[in-house]
Amino acid sequence: MGLMGYDAMALGPKEMSLGLDLLRQRIGEAGFPILSANAVLTGTQQLVAEPYTILDAGGHTVGIIGLTRQAAAPAGFQVLDPQQALERYLPEVREQAGTVILLTNLEYNAALALAQAMPGIDLLVGALPSQFPTQSVRVPGANTLVVVADMATPGHSGRCVGVLSVTLGGDGSLTGELWSTRWIDKTIADDPAMQALLDKYR
Repeated sequence: MGLMGYDAMALGPKEMSLGLDLLRQRIGEAGFPILSANAVLTGTQQLVAEPYTILDAGGHTVGIIGLTRQAAAPAGFQVLDPQQALERYLPEVREQAGTVILLTNLEYNAALALAQAMPGIDLLVGALPSQFPTQSVRVPGANTLVVVADMATPGHSGRCVGVLSVTLGGDGSLTGELWSTRWIDKTIADDPAMQALLDKYR
């Protein structure tokens, strides 16, 4: 992920299944922030990861908030209500950033409902689509732009990527969105650094 240039990642149930010690090790090894505003240690309010990060994008300040899906949490972890966590951190991030991105592995419909309930999110990246949209959508009323990350399928992971192109306005707004799917096939040459990494594990 670091080699691919990730800017941030939302913590999910599978990462927590590593256990606290190994998860902390992986978070420390990552060259990018792994985020969750609602995953805590059981019986405490202590967050497992940073709730958000603030990035510079070509002179624009972008805040990214991470939310974890409320699936059955592994032993030692608890996942709090996503909306309550967002109510706590969204105003804080809005004060620091012109554009706010919510990065989450919430199921698509739950993510849409959250965006409707919480105006002030510019872009929401959801996951686990039960109704996979073929294009970006705007949440009525909130005007939040929503896209869905592809759900990994055994034997098919990494065969295509979604690409969102937007215009970032001086006020932090996102306009002119264009969503496309790009297939990763043999017409694209292997990246030498990635090939070397893969060879290391073969």
